[in-house]
Amino acid sequence: MSSNRRRNANLLPVARILLVGTLLLTVGGGALFYVNAKNEVHRNGQRKKELERELLALETKDEVITSRIAKLSSFDSLRRRQVQERDVFAKLVPVTDNLVVRLQDKVPTAGESQVRTVSNLQPAR
Repeated sequence: MSSNRRRNANLLPVARILLVGTLLLTVGGGALFYVNAKNEVHRNGQRKKELERELLALETKDEVITSRIAKLSSFDSLRRRQVQERDVFAKLVPVTDNLVVRLQDKVPTAGESQVRTVSNLQPAR
């Protein structure tokens, strides 16, 4: 009778193969994600370095232009340009004392106090 007994064992362990396959796919996918994330960090770092170099170049260029503007708009430079280009350049005329307006602070009178209240009410007339 032992020869007629049917064995319930599968020739291929399907459950174990599926488990190992799922585990391998999960680990492989995680490894690919990790490598991709590292590559992205590297690319972003390179781009950041390029942008920092570009920013530094622009800041240097800005400083050069600012100093050149200050140099070209100084009084001595404008005077020199006026002497060289008499017809083209605007004339520099010194400001005389009679053209200057000086404002003095209002001196409070004896009846006027320094501290005044503010209100929206109209004064009675």
